[in-house]
Amino acid sequence: MTRIATNTQTTLMRELKTRLGSVLDSNKKYGVVLTSYSGPLEKKSCDSIVTLAEMAVLHSGGTRSEMKRVGNVLIECIQNVIRHGWIDEFGETFLHLTIEHNSKGYQIHCGNIVDLEMALKLKENLNEVNQLNPSEIRKKYVDALCKVDPLYLNGVGLGLLSMAESCSGKLEYELTEKESEDLLLFYVTATVNR
Repeated sequence: MTRIATNTQTTLMRELKTRLGSVLDSNKKYGVVLTSYSGPLEKKSCDSIVTLAEMAVLHSGGTRSEMKRVGNVLIECIQNVIRHGWIDEFGETFLHLTIEHNSKGYQIHCGNIVDLEMALKLKENLNEVNQLNPSEIRKKYVDALCKVDPLYLNGVGLGLLSMAESCSGKLEYELTEKESEDLLLFYVTATVNR
């Protein structure tokens, strides 16, 4: 049986091609793509993506510590898409991602479709996390793990805090209207420094 690509899948595949083209056009800015994926999220594909990314980091000369941090950020990105990504008419959630190696370290670039409500929530949470310094991120992360004071957490998810802790610098993000008035493309870029 041949499966017909949905609008969501076609849009994300086009975005991945654009990203890969950008990387090829400006190696100095983006570096080398270690691995990429565009498609539906399923348990088997998620496990395979993480394993492939970790092996790619090691084979590019990365340390085991860098491999683990890239793997942790990637897992959090995927879980964020699973929990908050838009589910299409066939009950599937799609994403596209690249893992790139450049002079800064390893850059995880993940994109998926979200609805307007989720876009606003993600933007609010990412802005909050990006305003924290490393010690504040660590404290909030530990508080979230211990569930010390739910009001203190202000809804910022453990996943975003974990990503921010594994990365140095801000979690970059972009929201782009592509699909329709109430659906947007959401991108997050996390850099794991060498």
